[in-house]
Amino acid sequence: MSKKKAAPPPKLSIDRQRAAEREVTEAVDTAKRLKARARDARKKVKQAKKAAKAAAKAARAARKDAEKARRSYKKTVERAAKEHKKAAKKNEPIATPKRTTPSRNEPRSARRRERSVERAGSGIWEVGEDSVDAEVAESPELDSDVPAVEG
Repeated sequence: MSKKKAAPPPKLSIDRQRAAEREVTEAVDTAKRLKARARDARKKVKQAKKAAKAAAKAARAARKDAEKARRSYKKTVERAAKEHKKAAKKNEPIATPKRTTPSRNEPRSARRRERSVERAGSGIWEVGEDSVDAEVAESPELDSDVPAVEG
């Protein structure tokens, strides 16, 4: 049984050997940096997933609360409407015919007095040339640009 010997390393110049070592160390450093970045990225992804899960949970709870509030409001409004109906039925006024004659105990209202005065004053209009001319001449309300009608 003969042992196989590994091929002897090729003889490189010292510069080439150092350049190769540099490349290997740079590659190792790059690999380490990339590994660290990947680790950080995985951590960030994990945190983002947690945050998304928490946000979804909060949104679900908020929707639930909003629906609960809507149902509660609807029930309250219906209950209030029912109460209003009952109250309206209880306090329903008794239907009686409207009074046609004024009460003796209460004085006549001012509005009624005003109407009677208006009726009395709105009698016959006087029509004539003298009365119209006198009113137009005496009326300071007419502007100067409006010509007075003379008959």
